[in-house]
Amino acid sequence: MKKRYLFIAAALFGALSIYSCKKELNPAKDTVVETAITPRYLNSIVLGAYTKLQPFATGLIEDAEATTDALIIPVRVGGDWLDGGEHVQLWTHTYLPGHAQISGDWATLYAGIGQINITISLVQGLPATSTSAASLAELRVLRSYFYYELLTLWGNVPYIISSNTDASTAQTTPAATIWAALVAELKADAPLLSANTPTVDPNQFGRLNKWGAYFLLAKLYLNQNWITGSTGTANFSACSQYCDSLQTAGYTLTGNFLSNFASSNISGNTENIFVIPYNHIYATGLNIQMETMHYNQAAKYNWGSTGGPWNGYCANADYYQTFNNADARKAGWMTGIQYAADGVTPLRTRGSDSSLVLNFRPQVEGFLQNTPATEYDGARQQKWQLVDGYQGMDAAFSLFRYSDVLLMQAECQYRLGNTATALTYTAPVRVRAGLGNFSASAFTIDSIYAERGREFVWEGWRREDQIRFGHFGDAKQFKPVDPDNHAALYPIPSAAISQDPNLKQNQGY
Repeated sequence: MKKRYLFIAAALFGALSIYSCKKELNPAKDTVVETAITPRYLNSIVLGAYTKLQPFATGLIEDAEATTDALIIPVRVGGDWLDGGEHVQLWTHTYLPGHAQISGDWATLYAGIGQINITISLVQGLPATSTSAASLAELRVLRSYFYYELLTLWGNVPYIISSNTDASTAQTTPAATIWAALVAELKADAPLLSANTPTVDPNQFGRLNKWGAYFLLAKLYLNQNWITGSTGTANFSACSQYCDSLQTAGYTLTGNFLSNFASSNISGNTENIFVIPYNHIYATGLNIQMETMHYNQAAKYNWGSTGGPWNGYCANADYYQTFNNADARKAGWMTGIQYAADGVTPLRTRGSDSSLVLNFRPQVEGFLQNTPATEYDGARQQKWQLVDGYQGMDAAFSLFRYSDVLLMQAECQYRLGNTATALTYTAPVRVRAGLGNFSASAFTIDSIYAERGREFVWEGWRREDQIRFGHFGDAKQFKPVDPDNHAALYPIPSAAISQDPNLKQNQGY
Protein backbone atom coordinates (compact mmCIF):
# COMPACT_ATOMS: atom_id res chain seq x y z
CA MET A 1 0.00 0.00 0.00
CA LYS A 2 2.83 2.41 0.84
CA LYS A 3 4.48 1.89 -2.55
CA ARG A 4 1.14 2.33 -4.31
CA TYR A 5 0.57 5.59 -2.43
CA LEU A 6 3.98 6.91 -3.38
CA PHE A 7 3.30 6.06 -7.01
CA ILE A 8 0.01 7.94 -6.91
CA ALA A 9 1.61 10.92 -5.16
CA ALA A 10 4.40 11.03 -7.70
CA ALA A 11 1.91 10.82 -10.55
CA LEU A 12 -0.18 13.59 -9.05
CA PHE A 13 2.62 15.98 -8.26
CA GLY A 14 5.60 14.92 -10.32
CA ALA A 15 7.02 16.84 -13.23
CA LEU A 16 4.77 15.26 -15.82
CA SER A 17 6.06 15.86 -19.31
CA ILE A 18 2.53 16.15 -20.68
CA TYR A 19 2.31 19.81 -19.65
CA SER A 20 4.44 22.87 -20.12
CA CYS A 21 4.77 25.00 -17.01
CA LYS A 22 3.05 28.16 -18.15
CA LYS A 23 1.26 30.66 -15.92
CA GLU A 24 -1.43 31.76 -18.36
CA LEU A 25 -5.06 30.86 -17.79
CA ASN A 26 -5.22 28.99 -21.10
CA PRO A 27 -1.66 28.20 -22.23
CA ALA A 28 -1.08 26.78 -25.69
CA LYS A 29 -1.98 23.14 -26.17
CA ASP A 30 0.86 20.71 -25.75
CA THR A 31 1.38 17.81 -28.07
CA VAL A 32 0.96 14.31 -26.71
CA VAL A 33 2.06 11.33 -28.76
CA GLU A 34 1.05 7.82 -27.73
CA THR A 35 0.89 4.75 -29.93
CA ALA A 36 -1.54 2.82 -27.69
CA ILE A 37 -4.36 4.59 -25.84
CA THR A 38 -4.39 2.48 -22.69
CA PRO A 39 -6.25 3.10 -19.39
CA ARG A 40 -2.85 3.65 -17.76
CA TYR A 41 -2.02 6.31 -20.33
CA LEU A 42 -5.36 8.07 -19.79
CA ASN A 43 -4.81 7.94 -16.02
CA SER A 44 -1.42 9.61 -16.41
CA ILE A 45 -3.06 12.48 -18.29
CA VAL A 46 -5.90 12.87 -15.79
CA LEU A 47 -3.68 12.67 -12.70
CA GLY A 48 -1.57 15.54 -14.03
CA ALA A 49 -4.60 17.81 -13.81
CA TYR A 50 -4.61 17.43 -10.00
CA THR A 51 -1.20 19.11 -9.62
CA LYS A 52 -2.60 22.59 -8.91
CA LEU A 53 -4.22 21.30 -5.72
CA GLN A 54 -0.86 20.90 -4.03
CA PRO A 55 -0.04 24.61 -3.61
CA PHE A 56 -3.68 25.45 -2.95
CA ALA A 57 -4.00 23.75 0.47
CA THR A 58 -2.01 26.34 2.43
CA GLY A 59 -3.64 29.15 0.46
CA LEU A 60 -7.05 27.70 1.29
CA ILE A 61 -6.19 27.73 4.98
CA GLU A 62 -5.46 31.46 4.90
CA ASP A 63 -8.31 32.42 2.56
CA ALA A 64 -10.98 30.34 4.26
CA GLU A 65 -9.79 30.43 7.88
CA ALA A 66 -7.72 33.58 8.56
CA THR A 67 -10.71 35.81 7.77
CA THR A 68 -12.74 34.02 10.47
CA ASP A 69 -12.54 33.54 14.22
CA ALA A 70 -10.59 30.29 13.80
CA LEU A 71 -7.12 31.45 12.75
CA ILE A 72 -5.32 34.65 13.61
CA ILE A 73 -1.87 35.62 12.30
CA PRO A 74 -0.76 38.53 14.48
CA VAL A 75 2.30 40.66 13.96
CA ARG A 76 4.86 39.23 16.40
CA VAL A 77 7.35 41.10 18.55
CA GLY A 78 10.33 41.99 16.38
CA GLY A 79 8.12 42.55 13.30
CA ASP A 80 7.68 38.95 12.19
CA TRP A 81 4.55 38.33 10.10
CA LEU A 82 4.08 42.03 9.34
CA ASP A 83 4.23 41.24 5.60
CA GLY A 84 2.80 44.56 4.54
CA GLY A 85 -0.21 44.07 6.79
CA GLU A 86 -1.80 41.38 4.61
CA HIS A 87 -2.52 39.00 7.51
CA VAL A 88 -4.03 41.82 9.58
CA GLN A 89 -6.22 42.70 6.60
CA LEU A 90 -7.58 39.15 6.42
CA TRP A 91 -8.54 39.11 10.11
CA THR A 92 -10.06 42.61 10.04
CA HIS A 93 -11.76 42.25 6.62
CA THR A 94 -9.90 45.26 5.22
CA TYR A 95 -8.37 43.49 2.21
CA LEU A 96 -8.17 45.30 -1.13
CA PRO A 97 -7.77 44.17 -4.78
CA GLY A 98 -3.98 44.13 -4.55
CA HIS A 99 -3.83 41.67 -1.63
CA ALA A 100 -1.02 39.21 -2.38
CA GLN A 101 -2.52 36.03 -0.90
CA ILE A 102 -5.94 36.62 -2.45
CA SER A 103 -4.39 37.40 -5.84
CA GLY A 104 -2.14 34.36 -5.66
CA ASP A 105 -4.98 31.96 -4.97
CA TRP A 106 -7.06 33.41 -7.81
CA ALA A 107 -4.12 32.76 -10.13
CA THR A 108 -3.63 29.23 -8.77
CA LEU A 109 -7.28 28.29 -9.25
CA TYR A 110 -7.44 29.63 -12.78
CA ALA A 111 -4.14 28.01 -13.68
CA GLY A 112 -5.70 24.73 -12.54
CA ILE A 113 -8.79 25.36 -14.65
CA GLY A 114 -6.65 26.21 -17.65
CA GLN A 115 -4.69 22.99 -17.27
CA ILE A 116 -7.91 20.98 -16.96
CA ASN A 117 -9.33 22.62 -20.09
CA ILE A 118 -6.20 21.67 -22.02
CA THR A 119 -6.40 18.12 -20.72
CA ILE A 120 -10.05 17.82 -21.70
CA SER A 121 -9.23 18.93 -25.24
CA LEU A 122 -6.43 16.37 -25.38
CA VAL A 123 -8.67 13.52 -24.24
CA GLN A 124 -11.42 14.62 -26.63
CA GLY A 125 -8.92 14.17 -29.44
CA LEU A 126 -8.38 10.51 -28.55
CA PRO A 127 -10.59 7.61 -29.65
CA ALA A 128 -13.87 7.65 -27.73
CA THR A 129 -14.19 4.72 -25.30
CA SER A 130 -15.92 4.12 -21.99
CA THR A 131 -12.57 4.78 -20.31
CA SER A 132 -12.07 8.12 -22.07
CA ALA A 133 -15.67 9.08 -21.20
CA ALA A 134 -14.94 8.41 -17.53
CA SER A 135 -11.70 10.41 -17.80
CA LEU A 136 -13.56 13.39 -19.24
CA ALA A 137 -16.17 13.15 -16.48
CA GLU A 138 -13.46 13.10 -13.80
CA LEU A 139 -11.76 16.14 -15.31
CA ARG A 140 -15.03 18.08 -15.41
CA VAL A 141 -15.79 17.20 -11.78
CA LEU A 142 -12.32 18.37 -10.77
CA ARG A 143 -12.91 21.61 -12.67
CA SER A 144 -16.21 21.98 -10.82
CA TYR A 145 -14.30 21.82 -7.53
CA PHE A 146 -12.02 24.64 -8.64
CA TYR A 147 -15.07 26.66 -9.68
CA TYR A 148 -16.78 25.89 -6.38
CA GLU A 149 -13.86 27.54 -4.58
CA LEU A 150 -13.99 30.52 -6.95
CA LEU A 151 -17.76 30.91 -6.39
CA THR A 152 -17.52 30.84 -2.62
CA LEU A 153 -14.51 33.16 -2.48
CA TRP A 154 -15.32 35.69 -5.23
CA GLY A 155 -18.90 35.15 -6.44
CA ASN A 156 -19.21 36.44 -10.01
CA VAL A 157 -16.16 35.22 -11.94
CA PRO A 158 -15.19 34.32 -15.53
CA TYR A 159 -16.57 30.89 -16.43
CA ILE A 160 -14.12 29.41 -18.92
CA ILE A 161 -14.60 25.79 -19.95
CA SER A 162 -12.69 25.68 -23.23
CA SER A 163 -8.99 25.94 -23.96
CA ASN A 164 -9.92 27.95 -27.04
CA THR A 165 -11.41 30.83 -25.02
CA ASP A 166 -9.33 34.01 -24.94
CA ALA A 167 -8.95 34.63 -21.21
CA SER A 168 -8.01 38.28 -21.78
CA THR A 169 -11.51 39.07 -23.09
CA ALA A 170 -13.65 36.82 -20.85
CA GLN A 171 -16.71 38.39 -19.25
CA THR A 172 -17.66 38.07 -15.59
CA THR A 173 -20.42 35.45 -15.30
CA PRO A 174 -23.10 35.76 -12.59
CA ALA A 175 -22.59 33.36 -9.69
CA ALA A 176 -26.12 31.97 -10.08
CA THR A 177 -25.39 31.02 -13.69
CA ILE A 178 -22.17 29.23 -12.77
CA TRP A 179 -23.91 27.50 -9.85
CA ALA A 180 -26.58 26.10 -12.18
CA ALA A 181 -23.98 24.98 -14.72
CA LEU A 182 -21.95 23.17 -12.07
CA VAL A 183 -24.99 21.39 -10.68
CA ALA A 184 -26.05 20.22 -14.15
CA GLU A 185 -22.55 19.05 -15.05
CA LEU A 186 -22.00 17.20 -11.78
CA LYS A 187 -25.34 15.41 -12.07
CA ALA A 188 -24.43 14.26 -15.58
CA ASP A 189 -20.86 13.22 -14.76
CA ALA A 190 -21.22 11.55 -11.35
CA PRO A 191 -22.73 8.29 -12.72
CA LEU A 192 -19.74 7.89 -15.07
CA LEU A 193 -17.23 7.81 -12.20
CA SER A 194 -16.10 4.94 -10.02
CA ALA A 195 -18.37 4.07 -7.09
CA ASN A 196 -15.43 2.42 -5.28
CA THR A 197 -13.98 4.10 -2.22
CA PRO A 198 -10.18 4.18 -1.85
CA THR A 199 -10.37 1.38 0.73
CA VAL A 200 -11.86 -0.84 -2.01
CA ASP A 201 -9.80 0.51 -4.92
CA PRO A 202 -6.56 2.25 -3.81
CA ASN A 203 -6.29 3.81 -7.27
CA GLN A 204 -9.11 6.15 -6.21
CA PHE A 205 -6.95 7.67 -3.47
CA GLY A 206 -6.52 11.41 -4.05
CA ARG A 207 -9.08 11.41 -6.89
CA LEU A 208 -12.69 12.45 -7.31
CA ASN A 209 -15.03 9.49 -7.63
CA LYS A 210 -18.83 9.37 -7.83
CA TRP A 211 -19.11 10.14 -4.13
CA GLY A 212 -16.80 13.12 -4.38
CA ALA A 213 -19.12 14.52 -7.05
CA TYR A 214 -22.13 13.93 -4.78
CA PHE A 215 -20.33 15.61 -1.88
CA LEU A 216 -19.71 18.65 -4.07
CA LEU A 217 -23.38 18.69 -5.11
CA ALA A 218 -24.37 18.58 -1.44
CA LYS A 219 -22.14 21.59 -0.73
CA LEU A 220 -23.52 23.52 -3.71
CA TYR A 221 -27.08 23.00 -2.52
CA LEU A 222 -26.19 23.69 1.12
CA ASN A 223 -24.76 27.07 0.15
CA GLN A 224 -27.14 27.82 -2.73
CA ASN A 225 -29.04 30.62 -1.02
CA TRP A 226 -26.07 32.83 -0.29
CA ILE A 227 -24.21 31.97 -3.50
CA THR A 228 -27.16 32.69 -5.81
CA GLY A 229 -29.39 34.97 -3.75
CA SER A 230 -32.21 32.41 -3.69
CA THR A 231 -34.44 31.83 -0.67
CA GLY A 232 -36.43 29.00 0.84
CA THR A 233 -35.54 25.51 2.03
CA ALA A 234 -35.74 23.40 -1.14
CA ASN A 235 -31.96 23.50 -1.38
CA PHE A 236 -31.64 21.86 2.04
CA SER A 237 -33.89 19.01 0.92
CA ALA A 238 -31.66 18.52 -2.13
CA CYS A 239 -28.50 18.61 -0.02
CA SER A 240 -30.03 16.06 2.33
CA GLN A 241 -30.75 13.70 -0.57
CA TYR A 242 -27.12 13.72 -1.68
CA CYS A 243 -26.03 13.15 1.92
CA ASP A 244 -28.40 10.16 1.99
CA SER A 245 -26.61 8.75 -1.05
CA LEU A 246 -23.20 9.33 0.49
CA GLN A 247 -24.26 7.35 3.55
CA THR A 248 -24.61 4.27 1.34
CA ALA A 249 -21.13 4.59 -0.19
CA GLY A 250 -19.17 2.71 2.47
CA TYR A 251 -17.54 5.66 4.23
CA THR A 252 -17.59 5.68 8.04
CA LEU A 253 -16.14 7.74 10.86
CA THR A 254 -12.73 6.56 12.01
CA GLY A 255 -12.61 5.51 15.64
CA ASN A 256 -9.95 8.09 16.48
CA PHE A 257 -10.46 11.66 15.26
CA LEU A 258 -6.73 12.39 15.00
CA SER A 259 -6.11 9.35 12.80
CA ASN A 260 -7.58 11.35 9.91
CA PHE A 261 -4.50 13.57 10.06
CA ALA A 262 -1.82 10.97 10.68
CA SER A 263 0.70 9.73 8.14
CA SER A 264 -1.19 6.44 8.18
CA ASN A 265 -4.28 8.11 6.70
CA ILE A 266 -2.89 7.28 3.27
CA SER A 267 -4.18 3.73 3.53
CA GLY A 268 -7.30 2.16 4.92
CA ASN A 269 -8.90 5.42 6.02
CA THR A 270 -12.69 5.06 5.87
CA GLU A 271 -13.56 8.71 6.47
CA ASN A 272 -11.70 10.67 3.83
CA ILE A 273 -13.69 11.11 0.63
CA PHE A 274 -11.30 13.40 -1.25
CA VAL A 275 -7.81 14.39 -0.17
CA ILE A 276 -4.69 16.08 -1.45
CA PRO A 277 -1.88 13.51 -1.02
CA TYR A 278 1.39 14.78 0.40
CA ASN A 279 4.73 13.17 1.06
CA HIS A 280 7.74 14.83 2.68
CA ILE A 281 9.94 13.75 -0.28
CA TYR A 282 7.75 13.02 -3.30
CA ALA A 283 4.89 15.48 -2.83
CA THR A 284 5.97 18.30 -0.54
CA GLY A 285 4.03 21.37 0.48
CA LEU A 286 1.93 20.45 3.53
CA ASN A 287 3.86 22.42 6.13
CA ILE A 288 1.24 23.55 8.65
CA GLN A 289 3.54 22.78 11.59
CA MET A 290 6.07 25.24 10.16
CA GLU A 291 3.41 27.95 9.99
CA THR A 292 2.23 27.48 13.58
CA MET A 293 5.07 26.24 15.80
CA HIS A 294 7.69 28.40 17.51
CA TYR A 295 11.14 28.99 16.03
CA ASN A 296 12.91 27.21 18.89
CA GLN A 297 10.89 24.02 18.50
CA ALA A 298 13.18 23.27 15.55
CA ALA A 299 15.71 21.47 17.73
CA LYS A 300 13.06 19.20 19.25
CA TYR A 301 11.97 17.93 15.86
CA ASN A 302 15.35 18.00 14.09
CA TRP A 303 14.35 20.96 11.92
CA GLY A 304 17.66 22.76 12.29
CA SER A 305 18.37 22.88 8.55
CA THR A 306 14.84 23.71 7.41
CA GLY A 307 14.78 27.42 8.21
CA GLY A 308 11.72 26.99 10.41
CA PRO A 309 9.32 26.86 12.14
CA TRP A 310 7.97 30.36 11.55
CA ASN A 311 5.75 31.04 14.60
CA GLY A 312 2.71 32.46 12.84
CA TYR A 313 -0.67 30.69 12.72
CA CYS A 314 -2.57 30.39 16.00
CA ALA A 315 -6.01 30.63 17.56
CA ASN A 316 -7.04 33.25 20.09
CA ALA A 317 -8.58 32.44 23.46
CA ASP A 318 -12.18 32.99 22.31
CA TYR A 319 -11.97 30.22 19.71
CA TYR A 320 -9.76 27.89 21.73
CA GLN A 321 -12.16 28.03 24.67
CA THR A 322 -15.01 26.61 22.59
CA PHE A 323 -13.33 23.21 23.12
CA ASN A 324 -14.41 21.36 26.24
CA ASN A 325 -11.58 19.69 28.15
CA ALA A 326 -13.27 16.32 27.56
CA ASP A 327 -13.30 16.87 23.79
CA ALA A 328 -10.81 14.52 22.09
CA ARG A 329 -10.36 17.13 19.36
CA LYS A 330 -8.74 19.46 21.88
CA ALA A 331 -5.63 17.27 21.63
CA GLY A 332 -5.10 18.93 18.27
CA TRP A 333 -4.14 22.12 20.09
CA MET A 334 -0.77 22.84 21.64
CA THR A 335 -0.67 25.05 24.75
CA GLY A 336 1.45 25.32 27.89
CA ILE A 337 5.18 24.91 28.47
CA GLN A 338 7.06 23.40 25.52
CA TYR A 339 10.01 21.10 26.11
CA ALA A 340 13.10 19.97 24.27
CA ALA A 341 13.42 16.49 22.81
CA ASP A 342 14.28 15.09 26.26
CA GLY A 343 10.81 16.04 27.50
CA VAL A 344 12.34 17.70 30.56
CA THR A 345 14.22 20.82 29.50
CA PRO A 346 11.87 23.76 28.87
CA LEU A 347 12.38 25.56 25.58
CA ARG A 348 12.77 29.31 25.65
CA THR A 349 11.72 32.21 23.48
CA ARG A 350 14.19 34.09 21.33
CA GLY A 351 16.07 37.17 22.42
CA SER A 352 13.42 39.47 21.00
CA ASP A 353 11.12 38.21 23.74
CA SER A 354 13.67 38.20 26.57
CA SER A 355 14.43 34.47 26.45
CA LEU A 356 11.44 33.50 28.57
CA VAL A 357 10.24 29.95 29.10
CA LEU A 358 8.23 29.04 25.99
CA ASN A 359 4.75 28.76 27.43
CA PHE A 360 2.02 28.96 24.77
CA ARG A 361 -1.03 30.77 26.11
CA PRO A 362 -4.41 31.01 24.38
CA GLN A 363 -4.55 34.77 24.89
CA VAL A 364 -3.39 36.91 21.98
CA GLU A 365 -2.73 40.23 23.69
CA GLY A 366 -1.24 42.11 20.74
CA PHE A 367 -1.91 42.21 17.03
CA LEU A 368 -0.54 45.25 15.19
CA GLN A 369 2.96 46.49 14.45
CA ASN A 370 2.94 49.04 17.27
CA THR A 371 1.29 46.58 19.69
CA PRO A 372 2.60 43.17 18.58
CA ALA A 373 1.83 39.74 19.97
CA THR A 374 4.45 37.96 22.02
CA GLU A 375 6.26 34.93 20.64
CA TYR A 376 4.12 32.70 22.87
CA ASP A 377 0.66 34.19 22.25
CA GLY A 378 -2.02 31.90 20.82
CA ALA A 379 -2.83 28.19 20.86
CA ARG A 380 -1.02 26.24 18.13
CA GLN A 381 -2.51 23.49 15.96
CA GLN A 382 -0.80 20.09 15.88
CA LYS A 383 -3.44 17.64 14.60
CA TRP A 384 -1.52 16.91 11.37
CA GLN A 385 1.28 14.45 12.09
CA LEU A 386 4.72 15.91 11.46
CA VAL A 387 7.84 14.22 10.17
CA ASP A 388 11.04 14.84 12.11
CA GLY A 389 13.64 16.67 10.09
CA TYR A 390 11.38 17.79 7.25
CA GLN A 391 9.24 20.86 6.65
CA GLY A 392 6.64 18.80 4.82
CA MET A 393 4.27 16.21 6.25
CA ASP A 394 3.15 12.83 4.93
CA ALA A 395 -0.45 13.25 6.06
CA ALA A 396 -2.98 13.80 3.30
CA PHE A 397 -4.94 17.06 3.54
CA SER A 398 -8.61 16.13 3.78
CA LEU A 399 -10.85 18.25 1.55
CA PHE A 400 -14.01 16.12 1.95
CA ARG A 401 -14.62 14.02 5.09
CA TYR A 402 -17.55 11.79 6.04
CA SER A 403 -18.08 13.66 9.31
CA ASP A 404 -18.99 16.64 7.14
CA VAL A 405 -21.70 14.55 5.47
CA LEU A 406 -23.21 13.86 8.90
CA LEU A 407 -23.08 17.49 10.01
CA MET A 408 -24.44 18.73 6.68
CA GLN A 409 -27.31 16.29 7.15
CA ALA A 410 -27.86 17.52 10.72
CA GLU A 411 -27.99 21.12 9.52
CA CYS A 412 -30.39 20.36 6.67
CA GLN A 413 -32.74 18.42 8.92
CA TYR A 414 -32.74 21.18 11.52
CA ARG A 415 -33.44 23.85 8.91
CA LEU A 416 -36.26 21.66 7.55
CA GLY A 417 -37.82 21.50 11.03
CA ASN A 418 -36.77 17.94 11.85
CA THR A 419 -34.88 18.58 15.10
CA ALA A 420 -35.05 15.04 16.43
CA THR A 421 -33.66 13.67 13.17
CA ALA A 422 -30.91 16.30 13.18
CA LEU A 423 -29.76 15.07 16.58
CA THR A 424 -29.27 11.55 15.22
CA TYR A 425 -26.61 12.96 12.88
CA THR A 426 -24.74 15.04 15.45
CA ALA A 427 -24.60 12.06 17.84
CA PRO A 428 -21.88 10.01 16.04
CA VAL A 429 -19.62 13.04 15.68
CA ARG A 430 -20.06 13.98 19.33
CA VAL A 431 -19.56 10.42 20.56
CA ARG A 432 -16.36 10.09 18.54
CA ALA A 433 -15.14 13.29 20.24
CA GLY A 434 -15.87 11.76 23.66
CA LEU A 435 -18.86 14.00 24.32
CA GLY A 436 -22.54 13.44 24.96
CA ASN A 437 -25.00 14.50 22.29
CA PHE A 438 -26.80 17.82 22.51
CA SER A 439 -29.99 17.89 24.55
CA ALA A 440 -33.11 18.57 22.52
CA SER A 441 -34.08 21.50 24.73
CA ALA A 442 -30.76 23.32 24.26
CA PHE A 443 -30.20 22.38 20.61
CA THR A 444 -30.18 25.33 18.19
CA ILE A 445 -28.86 26.08 14.73
CA ASP A 446 -25.82 27.65 16.37
CA SER A 447 -25.13 24.34 18.13
CA ILE A 448 -24.40 22.89 14.70
CA TYR A 449 -22.37 25.96 13.74
CA ALA A 450 -20.21 25.62 16.86
CA GLU A 451 -19.80 21.88 16.32
CA ARG A 452 -18.58 22.46 12.78
CA GLY A 453 -16.06 24.92 14.21
CA ARG A 454 -14.64 22.22 16.49
CA GLU A 455 -14.73 19.41 13.94
CA PHE A 456 -13.08 21.15 10.96
CA VAL A 457 -10.33 23.30 12.45
CA TRP A 458 -8.24 24.85 9.65
CA GLU A 459 -9.69 22.50 7.01
CA GLY A 460 -11.06 25.29 4.83
CA TRP A 461 -14.77 25.39 5.78
CA ARG A 462 -15.02 28.05 8.49
CA ARG A 463 -15.46 31.07 6.22
CA GLU A 464 -18.38 29.71 4.24
CA ASP A 465 -19.89 28.28 7.43
CA GLN A 466 -19.77 31.73 9.02
CA ILE A 467 -21.41 33.27 5.96
CA ARG A 468 -24.17 30.62 5.82
CA PHE A 469 -24.91 30.87 9.54
CA GLY A 470 -24.81 34.68 9.50
CA HIS A 471 -21.67 35.17 11.60
CA PHE A 472 -19.00 36.27 9.14
CA GLY A 473 -19.40 39.97 9.93
CA ASP A 474 -19.55 39.53 13.71
CA ALA A 475 -17.24 41.45 16.01
CA LYS A 476 -14.23 39.56 17.31
CA GLN A 477 -11.02 40.45 19.10
CA PHE A 478 -9.28 43.37 17.33
CA LYS A 479 -12.20 43.69 14.84
CA PRO A 480 -15.56 45.47 15.15
CA VAL A 481 -18.77 44.40 13.45
CA ASP A 482 -18.49 44.71 9.67
CA PRO A 483 -20.27 47.90 8.53
CA ASP A 484 -21.76 45.99 5.58
CA ASN A 485 -21.44 42.51 4.06
CA HIS A 486 -19.21 43.30 1.09
CA ALA A 487 -16.20 41.55 2.69
CA ALA A 488 -18.00 38.21 2.44
CA LEU A 489 -16.70 38.14 -1.14
CA TYR A 490 -13.10 38.87 -1.94
CA PRO A 491 -12.13 41.63 -4.36
CA ILE A 492 -11.33 40.58 -7.90
CA PRO A 493 -7.52 40.94 -7.99
CA SER A 494 -6.31 44.12 -9.62
CA ALA A 495 -3.77 42.07 -11.61
CA ALA A 496 -6.61 40.04 -13.12
CA ILE A 497 -8.54 43.17 -14.09
CA SER A 498 -5.45 44.69 -15.67
CA GLN A 499 -5.11 41.55 -17.82
CA ASP A 500 -8.83 41.44 -18.62
CA PRO A 501 -10.60 44.84 -18.42
CA ASN A 502 -13.95 43.09 -19.02
CA LEU A 503 -13.96 41.79 -15.45
CA LYS A 504 -16.33 43.59 -13.10
CA GLN A 505 -15.09 44.37 -9.59
CA ASN A 506 -17.14 43.12 -6.63
CA GLN A 507 -19.22 45.64 -4.73
CA GLY A 508 -17.47 47.57 -2.00
CA TYR A 509 -14.01 47.53 -3.59
